[in-house]
Amino acid sequence: MYINEYGDKCSPTIILLAPMMISGEDIYALMSPHFKGEYHIIAPDQGGHGRAGVYISADDEYSQLKEFLIANDYRHIDLVYGASLGVAIAYRLFFDNDFDVAHTWFDGVALSENAWFAEWFMVRLFKSRKKSLAKKPVEASPSLVNMYGYDFAKMMTRNFGRMTDKDIKAICHACCHYDLRKLTEEGQNKLHLDFGEKDFDLKFSKKSIPIYMPNAELVIRKDYAHCGYMAAHPKGYVAEIEKFISK
Repeated sequence: MYINEYGDKCSPTIILLAPMMISGEDIYALMSPHFKGEYHIIAPDQGGHGRAGVYISADDEYSQLKEFLIANDYRHIDLVYGASLGVAIAYRLFFDNDFDVAHTWFDGVALSENAWFAEWFMVRLFKSRKKSLAKKPVEASPSLVNMYGYDFAKMMTRNFGRMTDKDIKAICHACCHYDLRKLTEEGQNKLHLDFGEKDFDLKFSKKSIPIYMPNAELVIRKDYAHCGYMAAHPKGYVAEIEKFISK
């Protein structure tokens, strides 16, 4: 993990944990122009992305983030934001009693204790795509362009190019295994869940949400894919996040 840090440290602290194939610097560049308030933003490059090293596990990534937060006495977090892969780290921070987390936003998470088939499928898919891109390099993967548009796909393709097969395997495992636990009413009031209607992770979470967090704020974006609304409408998306923080 490599920690990118922006803004006045006296301002409210936001942690942005990006999805797979998006670095912390990338998600900061995407979202920060649309925040109306002044914030202290921490946007880590997770393993396999940006300036970070290898991705070993979600526990390893979180231990690095926690060490940084404690060393700098960042105990109160106004918002923990996690999308897809980023939720694996955000989820751990959300439940860590060493921190006071006021608000949490999860986008595109497979809330399953063992989504083994999804893990197997993701590893196979991403390794296959990596081989294809190695044989025929492109600036933006056509399949990603279809899902997210050219500019976002270009950013994702660039990050994907530096990942190793070991990174891919560890990342896919992190995305598919959660230590699920029932949330208190207070915990549910702090949590927003966001999905695209076509998100492949939604089917896993639909089973878990009624059991573990039935009263958390839930939004399903009609006609959008995995993290698709965030990519297509960052301005409106950030406005919703700020509205949620203001509660």
